Amino acid sequence: MTKSLGAVLAAACCATLAAQSLSVRNAASLVVGPVAPGSIVTILGTQLSTGVAVASNVKTPPATLGGVTVSIGGSPLGLFYVSPTQINGVVNPATPQGNETVTVTSSSGTQTGAVTVSATAPPGLFALNGVGTRDGAILNAVSFLLGAFTIQTSGSNTYLALYATGVNTSVAPTVTVAGVPVQVQFYGAASCCDGLQQVNVVIPTSLAGAGRVPIVLTSNGQSSNAVQVVLLPPPSSTQFPGDEENQNRSRELAALAYIPGTSLVLSADENDDVVRVIDVSTRKVTQVIALPQKAGPSAVAVNAAGTLAVVAETGRAKAAILDLTKDTVATEIPTGSGPADVAIAGTQAVVVDQNADSVTILDLAANTVQKTLSVGRGPVAVAADPTSHKAYVTNEDDGTVSVIDLAGITVTATWSLGTAVRPEGIALIPGAPVAFVTVPSAGPDGQVLLLNLTAGTVSFGLSANPDRTGGSTSIAVYNSKIYFANQAGGSVSILPVTSAGVPAGTITTIKVGLGPRALTVDAKDNLLVVSNEGSGTLSLIDLSTGKVVASIDAVQTSMDGDDDQDDHSDRTGASNRPAVTSLSPASSKGGVTFTLTINGANLTGASGIVFVNAASLPGNGHGNGQGGPFNTNDSAFTVTNIKVASGGKQLTATVAIAASAQAGARIVRVATPNAESTLSLSANDTFTVLP
Repeated sequence: MTKSLGAVLAAACCATLAAQSLSVRNAASLVVGPVAPGSIVTILGTQLSTGVAVASNVKTPPATLGGVTVSIGGSPLGLFYVSPTQINGVVNPATPQGNETVTVTSSSGTQTGAVTVSATAPPGLFALNGVGTRDGAILNAVSFLLGAFTIQTSGSNTYLALYATGVNTSVAPTVTVAGVPVQVQFYGAASCCDGLQQVNVVIPTSLAGAGRVPIVLTSNGQSSNAVQVVLLPPPSSTQFPGDEENQNRSRELAALAYIPGTSLVLSADENDDVVRVIDVSTRKVTQVIALPQKAGPSAVAVNAAGTLAVVAETGRAKAAILDLTKDTVATEIPTGSGPADVAIAGTQAVVVDQNADSVTILDLAANTVQKTLSVGRGPVAVAADPTSHKAYVTNEDDGTVSVIDLAGITVTATWSLGTAVRPEGIALIPGAPVAFVTVPSAGPDGQVLLLNLTAGTVSFGLSANPDRTGGSTSIAVYNSKIYFANQAGGSVSILPVTSAGVPAGTITTIKVGLGPRALTVDAKDNLLVVSNEGSGTLSLIDLSTGKVVASIDAVQTSMDGDDDQDDHSDRTGASNRPAVTSLSPASSKGGVTFTLTINGANLTGASGIVFVNAASLPGNGHGNGQGGPFNTNDSAFTVTNIKVASGGKQLTATVAIAASAQAGARIVRVATPNAESTLSLSANDTFTVLP
């Protein structure tokens, strides 16, 4: 427990954010607003200290750390972490409630600000990234391990431990997972750390295979930020018989996008770091496009011409631009620390950065960043209208929608949906001034809000899931019907609407696979395509009959190189990956600097070359092409001045080998936007350090 929880707290207490004017926030959610006595807070500013210091004891944090002291309402904070731009500490439980002054004193001087202290302040759930979004700081409460979770462990219920701050532990909090209320089995102070609370919940069997879903905790009638957890199907229900309980899968479906004018859809796999091209008419995967290692693609959008796609690479803080005429990655563009969604309007793409509370506008004609704009807290989804040149971003953790003028590239308005509302998906009605917004954590009936885009107000709400099996997430709009994915319920809801976007009939539901996470419409074949994360399949719904007509295996490709196991063999065999066919020279002694020539294929855009010691590889000296981030480079090698010849079949680089380099074989790997060359010891890619 100590190791896993320590890693969680290190991220939560020491994550560094952008500097700004002095402000105090709940350290877990980072939402601006009141804070509770006894809670862990983050103070953001500039020149808060002259250096960085971390408390050695998080159970009893000191009042002075690195020469810094902090008080709120005259009561000192216990300090976990101080830096020039950020301080983390615990509000004294005796701090008076009301509008109070925060005072920071260090050798840099004294700064003051204002904060409201309230026993009914919203609680915060900690996340693994330290900024309150994406994967929650959630452990198996029995094994104390992180990861994706099955509903049962060794024949018994799986208990999850959530970590929070600002929870009123005098009364039981409530917790929803995918909108489904779950049993709270324990709540109270965590034994390790001052100001930290632990809440244990039991996951019901109805949530098996729901996939990546939101968790929200409510205390004193106040909702926390939303964090996410991946709920796996029982091992017997997966595409891979070898899968075990509570183990992350190598292949995890995330997002879908239709290529206009074709029968093709793109399916992003966030764990396998690939985008698969699937032919809906032939019911099979036709191509695997490899992305760089640890890309974690979470969203994908295709332009109207069907010639390019933009992929949000959550793990690399970039957007990958795919050339769909060649099924390759044309380039990557930095977009912030946590891209989560993307929409395309004409020649512009809007990429949502969930971690940094911003959106990045891309010029797709030049493959450049036009501008980065600040939006609300925890932006999670975006819809764009090329006709009005506007985009709308749902900010999950402060309950707002940001309006972006794509022509002027400015935020023109921020509309409040309610401080307790945790909006997620958003879809526009073509030609109508309305949008549908899903609120999956609100309850099991699939709360959806109808947003008036003229007035910026909620016209009314509706329940999109009459089966009451969980909240609705993804939305698709086509031919006067709205389609909602109900992840926890394994179903899709259909709502007829008028041309003005007003509901015009009864909602019906269709059962699909486990964990329907993403929707898209194949206009050519008149099909709704549903990506079932839990099942690893795509369900095809005939839009004329409303019936499921087929299911496609979306994680097993049956292509050359894919062993159809729960591994990365399909990515390893992707045709767009770089390949090394020869090296010149192929050997050298240590202590020299030389020009290395690499011949191969798909070397365009090479950004790195590493030398992996073959002796460090398991077994026969072969890797699965994934591993590491990129991989472990032998520190005796330094590579500079990489130059790629036209056509991407040859590159040169300056290589310096330290005199201390051990004799033996090294595997040479090349990293490009189209992933990295294979990790396999062969005559093609082996460099030998001579004795």
